[in-house]
Amino acid sequence: MAQTLFDFTRQDARGACSTAQAWAKVPPALSPPERAALKARAAQLLKQHDAVLVAHYYVDGDLQDLALETGGCVSDSLEMARFGRDHAARTLVVAGVRFMGESAKILSPEKRVLMPDLDATCSLDLGCPPDAFAQFCDAHPDRTVVVYANTSAAVKARADWMVTSSCALSIVQHLKDQGKKILWAPDRHLGRYIEQQTGADMLMWNGECIVH
Repeated sequence: MAQTLFDFTRQDARGACSTAQAWAKVPPALSPPERAALKARAAQLLKQHDAVLVAHYYVDGDLQDLALETGGCVSDSLEMARFGRDHAARTLVVAGVRFMGESAKILSPEKRVLMPDLDATCSLDLGCPPDAFAQFCDAHPDRTVVVYANTSAAVKARADWMVTSSCALSIVQHLKDQGKKILWAPDRHLGRYIEQQTGADMLMWNGECIVH
């Protein structure tokens, strides 16, 4: 029964992403002068509203250029949140998927966090719904819950540890050395790699990235 539930959530994530792509409104290409004017206007608004643009590596090149040209950053999701926390701006404009905006808010609760598109999502996040994940955790109370950064704030709140790819191995090794059994989410492929490297007893949430 549990296996069916987790397979469904993975398929649901694929379907949601496909639907979003199909319905996305792609604007007509701008001429170079129009793009320059739009970037200049965006830079003006950032300054006017004491805001900084933090962009993920995966977003459009024009957005990345705008972030760098206006004193923002282009980085992975963790560094985006750290940069926003350490920057003096009162408003963070997060160009990325929803969990990245949530992560920025977690590290900068006193700041206003804006996102160009709240419907920008990640299949790992979509494939790990908070309610279903909570049921999975409740069914295995003897396990320490470790989640990857690519999850919603609600899923992170249910975890004992939140890790990035750079620290996941060392954290799981530490927990194994303490005799802990792990419940891992959401990416089963990363989880299996960590399991092979550490020999830890790991129960995987059956999620995956549909892009990678």
